[in-house]
Amino acid sequence: MPHGPPHIRLLLRDLSAEHQLEQIRKDFVANASHELRTPITLVDGYLETFLESPDMLDDREATLRFLGIMRKHTGRITRIIEDMLLISRIESSDTSTLRPETFSLAECVQDIIDRLESLIHTQNATVRMDFHDPAITLHGDRFYWTQILFNLIENALKQNPHPGLRVTIRTEQTASALLLDITDNGIGIPAADLPYIFKRFYRVEKHHSQNITKGTGLGLSIVKRAIEAHGGTITCHSAPGIQTTFHITLPVV
Repeated sequence: MPHGPPHIRLLLRDLSAEHQLEQIRKDFVANASHELRTPITLVDGYLETFLESPDMLDDREATLRFLGIMRKHTGRITRIIEDMLLISRIESSDTSTLRPETFSLAECVQDIIDRLESLIHTQNATVRMDFHDPAITLHGDRFYWTQILFNLIENALKQNPHPGLRVTIRTEQTASALLLDITDNGIGIPAADLPYIFKRFYRVEKHHSQNITKGTGLGLSIVKRAIEAHGGTITCHSAPGIQTTFHITLPVV
């Protein structure tokens, strides 16, 4: 019985997404390891100093200063780990991790202002709400919205430690969306940095923050992904020295 020509079957698969995801994971692990290594090395160095020179413990002033430095850096380690766990949780199952509820936006923001009261007072800053409707509510996961707004407000305060900073949380309602702006009159973000501020571990280097404990570099990445999990978007516009605005757009539920 005659046989036809042999057939060759080709199966083509686009693995670009998988490759990109794997690269993101590798970069995340590499960056996280680098960010953790620095504070851990500093803490280990001070502990080694105490162990090798126990007489230093007799110097109360120096001991308290070293312990304060170690406390600061262990706090940084804790914050990095918490942020890594949070961003992993957001990205692992997308919206399935959300626990939506209807809550007062004003109460949520006021809770954040209360938590940051000491920093606000120390810097002689002002944080105020300018809502189109004082009784406005959000429908979403309050835990994530607290993280979103806390990160944005705290970031504005920490990046602008000079007295007189004004931070405003403003809302506006359109037919199809709720607009939420967080605006400050601080030093601003250089145009060259704006395309990258939502990337993991990216930090804008500013001359006035060299003596301040660095953030984790994950805050704005968490903000962006948490907003996207709620179906929204976030952008940033900055005129350095004049005004910086993080603009959030949420679809009407």
